Amino acid sequence: MILRTTLIWHAISQFKRYLLRYLFMGYCITAISACAAWLPEPHKLDIQQGNTVKLEQLEGIQIGMTKSEVRKVMGSPMLSDPFHNQRWDYIYRFIPNKGFTRKSLLTLYFENDVLVKIDDSEYIEP
Repeated sequence: MILRTTLIWHAISQFKRYLLRYLFMGYCITAISACAAWLPEPHKLDIQQGNTVKLEQLEGIQIGMTKSEVRKVMGSPMLSDPFHNQRWDYIYRFIPNKGFTRKSLLTLYFENDVLVKIDDSEYIEP
């Protein structure tokens, strides 16, 4: 009987020890995460994606140019859909460290490998 009570008492004390240990670890994690607002922000890099189309390049193309002539002036498009190979999209996105994201889209339409339409409604010079 004494041995059984001793084993039960030992098991209860072990359980209390583990319970206190895990409660203390939970308290520490909660305290540290609550102080996250005090920590400095990590450095973020500026991210540039896509084609940077300068205004001189846009002014250098005109209706009636062939695909190869447009490619010499503008470079290869960011997106050339194989299902719509008569449309070229020049997409540019800039995500600064701080501030607002800038997006620019220039779409060129071809018929029989000749430029027929320039959609610069969403174009913003980078």
